[in-house]
Amino acid sequence: MALPGAPAPAPAAAPVPPPPPTVLMAVRAGLARPSRLPPLPAAAALRLHLSVEPAAGGQRRFRLGLRQPEAAGGANVAEYDLKDISYKVRSPTCHELTVLGSSDEPMVFNFEEEREAQKWWTIVSSSLREVQKASDSTLASQASSLPAAAGGVSADQDPEAALSLELSEKEDLALHLAQAIEYGDEEVASQCAVALARQQATLSILLKESNYPTDDISMKVGVEDATSSASITIRVRAHTTIATLKQQVFQDYGFHPLVQRWIIGQCLCVDERTVSSYGIRKDGDTAFLYLLSAKMAELTEQRYEEDQAQVMLSSTSSLTDAAGERRKYNTLPNMSPKKGWGNEAGRKMDIGEISQHLDTLQIGDLFSAQPKPAATSLPSPVPAGWSCPKCTFINKPTRPGCEMCSTDRPEDYVVPGSYKPDETELWRMQQEQEGILQYQQALEAERLKNFQQLLQLEEEVLVPNREVLECRICYQRVAPGEGVLLRECLHNFCRECLRQVINYSEEPEVACPFRDDSYACSSHLQEREIRALVSPEEYRRFLERSLVLAERRSQNSFHCKTTDCRGWCIYEDSVNEFRCPICQALNCLLCKAIHEGKNCRQYQDDLQVQAQNDSAARQTNDMLQTLVQIGEAMHCPTCLIIVQKKDGCDWIRCTVCQTEICWVTKGPRWGPGGPGDTSGGCRCNVNGQRCHPRCQNCH
Repeated sequence: MALPGAPAPAPAAAPVPPPPPTVLMAVRAGLARPSRLPPLPAAAALRLHLSVEPAAGGQRRFRLGLRQPEAAGGANVAEYDLKDISYKVRSPTCHELTVLGSSDEPMVFNFEEEREAQKWWTIVSSSLREVQKASDSTLASQASSLPAAAGGVSADQDPEAALSLELSEKEDLALHLAQAIEYGDEEVASQCAVALARQQATLSILLKESNYPTDDISMKVGVEDATSSASITIRVRAHTTIATLKQQVFQDYGFHPLVQRWIIGQCLCVDERTVSSYGIRKDGDTAFLYLLSAKMAELTEQRYEEDQAQVMLSSTSSLTDAAGERRKYNTLPNMSPKKGWGNEAGRKMDIGEISQHLDTLQIGDLFSAQPKPAATSLPSPVPAGWSCPKCTFINKPTRPGCEMCSTDRPEDYVVPGSYKPDETELWRMQQEQEGILQYQQALEAERLKNFQQLLQLEEEVLVPNREVLECRICYQRVAPGEGVLLRECLHNFCRECLRQVINYSEEPEVACPFRDDSYACSSHLQEREIRALVSPEEYRRFLERSLVLAERRSQNSFHCKTTDCRGWCIYEDSVNEFRCPICQALNCLLCKAIHEGKNCRQYQDDLQVQAQNDSAARQTNDMLQTLVQIGEAMHCPTCLIIVQKKDGCDWIRCTVCQTEICWVTKGPRWGPGGPGDTSGGCRCNVNGQRCHPRCQNCH
């Protein structure tokens, strides 16, 4: 009963229900040896599930349960604490569970898929290790708390107790050293440091988070591997270490810390240092993350899955730990709380998209049984070599491109003469030379193949079109193979239009018919193209037109005087007769007539006689006299026949009397004494003077 005037007692607070257990993994398995379990269906199929729940003292309790399948009601068959069982792997698809301290036979589980069994064993084995570590720590704590008078041995007699006391003293000294430094007590700090140095204690001295700014930093990260790249933004704090950053990327994106290489400010980052020590101090500061292949990082698939399971367990612990205490037992490095991690507002790619994009990188599918190269030590923060202008990574002097982002080496960089490549670089250079040789061989093979294709194409008379085209003459659709590609200009037309162009051409060279508002093609059809496009009769008429046009345009052409004969020739100055190859008639080029059996004088005398009664002969005689009057013909000074200079120099010879004649003076070339007699004739070049103002000085 409450005293008078005393306040009424407060109502009792309702007990907080414990959080439900978290299922880490569930898998189906067949029970081959059921032991003393309750009766099961004929199929004897079970659903194994591993769960974890908080326990007293900040620890966790792992339980392995056996349930019936959902089709059979999903009832709970049995449940065991991991510390009370022994779990072994008998084969890739067969596991064995034994209850410790029980006389029952072991339970044997058969899995359908080997990969599913391996994942289940990874989670179970990690949980078993956690349970074992927690148990060992509890036993050690209990043993150290027992007083020596309670039947235990003294520290002087028990080596383990002595070791524990020594560690306790070192911890006290380290704690006093930290406090002395924090309070600025130089004397005490010096004494603690000397004592620790005498005991050769291994220390890890880190600044507390309170020494750093508390604001979040939006750090821009460029992520690349040998084939792909992406950009993300990560929110970090100044005290975030590189190891913590690697763990966060592993948890968010699935890239193991072993394959991560962080480069900030021209330095290859080490795990113990913070991002602020590398210059990440404000929003927008950049970092570079290069992802190695799993083979190069010597990362096995089993190691990856075990570490991934540990990350999952640590995440579960942070969610189920209501007091927010730090997890005590973990095989992976501790991770900082996940505060504000993610992408900036307005980013186009979220975490899922980035993860899906980076799945194409090399680490996803390079777990193979191939032998792994020997591990190489990481380069020092400032090794000798050239700095990449893009990602700032320091590369070896002989590398032609950046090892991280494949950017070309600066053109002005000169490899030091004293530099000696190591074995790895020599192997890379050898591989590079072999790659260049293989490329040159492939290029040469490709050139040879192209050359053979050109030769094959050259042997074809017409080059057909490979694609559908529109003829630029008739504007009709032309199917593949029905058009023609002209060799000289590569213009396409249909066959019928080109045939009409050839038939109506007035030139011996048929021009390409391509025309538009700003361009007219100046190329011509080849002779074999013309012959293939028209019929034999059309090709014959085309040749005849070409011959007529060629005769008309030639200056020294002479047509045979036989009626309706098509023979003609192009004569030279030293030739005075032309025998027609068609009618076999002998044409006199001087008289421009046919007078076989007569010389030119006899023909001209007969022509004068016939001119009195024969109109044709009279016309020929009048024509010769006209030529004399206009200066295109002359009378021989010796025999008086009419001679004509066809072309060439001013020296001619009479075909009848063989007199040498000077054409410009219309007289004999030499004096009475014959050739060389300059007492008469035209006296050309005597005393350096020409014989006539129009003399060409050629005789």
